[in-house]
Order: sequence, then structure tokens, then C-alpha cells
Amino acid sequence: MAWLRDLFTRRPRAPRETVERLTRRGLFRVEGESAALSDRETVRRWLRELREDRDQQVMVHRPWGTVAAVADGRHPVAVVMSDGEHSWSAAVPGAAGSAELTPDQIEHVMLEALNGPSRPQWPTWVELI
Repeated sequence: MAWLRDLFTRRPRAPRETVERLTRRGLFRVEGESAALSDRETVRRWLRELREDRDQQVMVHRPWGTVAAVADGRHPVAVVMSDGEHSWSAAVPGAAGSAELTPDQIEHVMLEALNGPSRPQWPTWVELI
């Protein structure tokens, strides 16, 4: 039972500074790829390949949290951010309702997350409950 005690008393690991892409390939199979924060071209390629009909996520992990572009196969691509306590969704500035982010807007938020020392400064973040 020492493993159970260790599981609950272990300090959380420091967040890795990396980018990863997860692609669902069936009910129980997920493929993962990772890249360095400096590999902007790979991240751009991954973002360009995101489409509404795919089940993929591109995530930027930083010490301040994670930003993810999510395509779930059913809905438009969305950008979400979490700091471990709160979560937000990027919304189209000035749009009412559920307007879709453009591919350029998605790329802007995600690439800012690669280099920024703090969270991306997108004009409209909506807190998720």
C-alpha cells in the first residue's frame, strides 16, 4: 500500500514547457506528438490541419497554464485556456453568441502562448463554469 500513500503525498511535478498534439484514432486509441516551444513551424502546421471534422487537440503547456485548440469532430474548433483553477474560452471580439474563431485568430492566440511570459492577451475570454 506504500504506492497508494506515495500517490497522494507526492508533490505535483513542475509543468513542462512544451507543445503537444493529441489525435484520437478510435474509441480507445490516442496518438500523441510533442514539439519544443521554439518549433513554431510544426505548431503552425498542426493548427492548419485542425478542422471541425477531426478529433484533435493542440496544447501549449506553460508554467502559467495550458492553452488548447480543440477540434472534437462535431463542433467548430475552439480555444480554451486553464490555469489549473479556472478555465476560459476564447470568443470572437464584439460578436454576440457563439461565433466561430477564424483560423487566423486561433493561430494568433496559440502562437502568442508559445512565446509569452504570461497568458495570451486575447480581447475576449469567457470563463467556463
